[in-house]
Amino acid sequence: MKKLMPNVKTLPTIKTGGSIKIDPSKKGTFTAQATKMGMSVQQAASKILSAKEGTYTPAMRKKANFAKNFAK
Repeated sequence: MKKLMPNVKTLPTIKTGGSIKIDPSKKGTFTAQATKMGMSVQQAASKILSAKEGTYTPAMRKKANFAKNFAK
């Protein structure tokens, strides 16, 4: 039976924000797009993800999906 306690080696990683790395040149681009659209980040993410395929670039859809998942 597996232990229910997390591996002690992973605790510092979790404490410092995990292992998600965002390219510095891409930081803030989705927030800027949401501001340009006159919406919050979550509102813009919902609108982009619910729009017809091809309306927004695949990169923007990935950013919107990341924003939705990150908010959970």
